Formats: sequence, C-alpha cells, structure tokens
Amino acid sequence: MSSTASAEAVNYHEAETYLLDLELFGMRFGLDRMHRLMTALGMPQRRFASVHVVGSNGKSSTVRMLAAILERHGLRTGSYTSPHLRSFCERIEVGGRAIGGADLGAAVARAAHAADLVNRTVDPGDEVTQFEALTAAAYHELARRGVEVAVVEAGLGGRYDATNVIPSKVQVLTSVALEHTRWLGPTLTDIAEEKLAVVRDNGHLVTPPLADEVEAVARRVATERGAGRSVAPQDPGVALSVAGAMQRRNFALARAAAVAFLERPLDRGAVRRAGA
Repeated sequence: MSSTASAEAVNYHEAETYLLDLELFGMRFGLDRMHRLMTALGMPQRRFASVHVVGSNGKSSTVRMLAAILERHGLRTGSYTSPHLRSFCERIEVGGRAIGGADLGAAVARAAHAADLVNRTVDPGDEVTQFEALTAAAYHELARRGVEVAVVEAGLGGRYDATNVIPSKVQVLTSVALEHTRWLGPTLTDIAEEKLAVVRDNGHLVTPPLADEVEAVARRVATERGAGRSVAPQDPGVALSVAGAMQRRNFALARAAAVAFLERPLDRGAVRRAGA
C-alpha cells in the first residue's frame, strides 16, 4: 500500500496484504508510536468511553459478553479482540456484528496513511507494527461508527500493549498465569504488575477472586491510582446458553464490569438476553 494509495479506501484483500506485510507485535515495547498514530488520526480513542480487558485467559469471551450486556442496556457498543480465526474483520465488532471488508479496508487505509507519517519520524527498524496499525484502524472505525463505549482486549501484557492508549473508565483483569515470561517477567507478581499497569487514575478495577500474590498487586495498584475495586462472584446469576465453569465465571466478571461501568444495578432481563 503506497503512501498515496493508503490515504484512500482499499478493499479487504489489499488491507489484509498490507497488514500481513507488517512485522507482528511482540518485540517493540513502548507506546510512543501508538500515541503518534492516534495524533495523526485525530485522537479517535477519545471519542468513546472504554473498558480495557487484560489477563492471561478468557479475555475475548469476557469482552464479547460485556459488550452484549452493555448493548442490551441501551448503549451503542463496539469491541476489539484478538486474534481472529478467518478474517481481520472479526476483531472489530459493532452491535455484536463484525465489520465488513469494505469498512476494514477504509479503516486500514486511514491507519496506513497515519503510519506512513509516523514512520518518517522514527529510526529504521522502529516502524509501526501490524498490531499497532490494526489497533489504530479499530479505534478509528469504532469512532467513525459512533459507538458510545468500546470494550477492548489487550494483546500482550498491558503496560506497553498497543491498546493501552484509551482513557478507560473500567479495567478488567480476567486471570494471571505464567505466560510470555520473557517479556512480562518470571513470576505471577511481575506479570500482574504489567497487566495492571492499565488501571487509570480514578478508574475501577474488576477482577475474579485472585491468588494471594496477585491480589496483593491488585489492591496496591487500585489504592495507588485511587481506583474503585470490585471482585466478581463466581456465579453469573442467570442461566446461560454457554456451558462450562470458565464461561460462567467470565460472564460473572462481565456482569460485574457492566455494573462498574454503568454505576447502577443491571436490568435482569437485559442480562438474561445477553447470556442467551
């Protein structure tokens, strides 16, 4: 995708080719490129409220469950998850439906143009990555669609993840396990520190019951940031169409996050419909 062409809408195949040609995320820590991308795009991430979901397991399902609950409480809701199964379009949803190929192409074209501008200002080898470009495209598209709230899944860790440029109102930690220790650290405490770096000043942290060492980090971070804290029950409180203890726990977590975001009790019928 050339600098000139990238300013114009492209089809899905061209967008996919552009994204696949970019180096995958994972080795380039830091948010400077993302902040520059957001500036070049007009700060789309500030045009909607957001919930940031981090954790070792269960992020995508928690994101979709939370988005469904918020949508059924009258909010125009979008979400951003990763990875995808068949198409990059699956990662960006509005109203519970993946965006179309033409919309993805247009969003990636805008992000590619912004990436061209950013890449002119960085050292060789420090160019915008695939995940950064796709995240920028997602924020642009969610803003263009006029979502009132976006539920966003972090890719790796939290502190330096490309998603971590949103001024999230609520932060959700799904779980902490020993994973990606090369980048996140060798202990559960280290990994929790990296994931919980997404907690904002005066935000609200929602978690399931945690292991003692992770709970200690969660309490300290919430206190330092002046953030509220909710611990979700294990029981989702309604009958679900999905089976399995993990999905029930994820729905309970999503329900608690919705209460924290809306700052009011939930409509039981709306919650039931979200879980159907």
